[in-house]
Amino acid sequence: MGISHEYDHAWRRARQRSRYGKLKFAASAAAILLLSLAITAVLEQARQETAPAVPDVQPSGTAEGLLAPLPMQPGQGGAAAAEVLAFGPNRQSPGAYTVRAYDSSVIRQPATGQVDLAYFADAAFLGDSLTVGFTDYDINLGGALVCGYTGAGPDTIVNRMTVTHMTRGDEVALDVLAAAQPKKLYILLGTNTLTTAGAEERFLTYYGAMLDALREALGEGCVIYVQSIPPVRPEAAAERPGLTSANLRNVNEQLARLADSKGCVYLDLWEALADGEGNLKAVCAAPDGVHLSAGNGYGAWVNYLRSHTLYAADNEWTPGSVYS
Repeated sequence: MGISHEYDHAWRRARQRSRYGKLKFAASAAAILLLSLAITAVLEQARQETAPAVPDVQPSGTAEGLLAPLPMQPGQGGAAAAEVLAFGPNRQSPGAYTVRAYDSSVIRQPATGQVDLAYFADAAFLGDSLTVGFTDYDINLGGALVCGYTGAGPDTIVNRMTVTHMTRGDEVALDVLAAAQPKKLYILLGTNTLTTAGAEERFLTYYGAMLDALREALGEGCVIYVQSIPPVRPEAAAERPGLTSANLRNVNEQLARLADSKGCVYLDLWEALADGEGNLKAVCAAPDGVHLSAGNGYGAWVNYLRSHTLYAADNEWTPGSVYS
């Protein structure tokens, strides 16, 4: 019994020492873990205090951050073309891509296939003495109605003034056109009105009112072609300050945008009649430097009209033309 008692006592003491060792080990491990967490927290705080601040950037919803500005939309352009960067297919390289502003070069009717003169059979031409030349020189326009009146301007049409046709006599242009109901109308007015500098605003105001009146009289089914005011020879511009190349360019830019806003087709006659310096080609000019010569002048004009028509599937194209 004595030996057994001593053995049992010794076993209990050993068991207690083992349990105490385990508790001591657990306490040490916990202390080490807490110390590690404390050191990590201190280091993290120090890192945040020394790191550079990062601004909170929010999207602005604008295109200001883009390398290249967006191209201008219709109705937003200035009088002169603006050179801007545009997006390239794979990369953006300054100066590599350009987009023109919304000016007359964008608005004008591009070249198409050449129509047969029969295209003008249901057309009418409204204008001043330049248009009178079609009748005066017996220019073939395929049977078109010619309403040319010497000295006429947009105000003449709007105010329903009585005008004189060289073969039909006195008439009111709006009444003649309303009765004829042409399917196409070609307008060329401005040379008489703009001979004096400073008349541009009045001219454009009347021109807009005239387009409204014509649209009301002819309906939406009529295609209205607004032709640019042709250039003149330098000697003629010297006597008529309003007809300088610079002034006519400015007026034609505004006329192009006006035509576009009214749903009309703009024709840039300068492509056919102007030389490299913006003057009427000498070969196309009559002796006065303002009107056109019977052969080259009117020939260039008619050829331009025939190759700058609004496309329609039933247009009669000349043999060999793009669309024939």
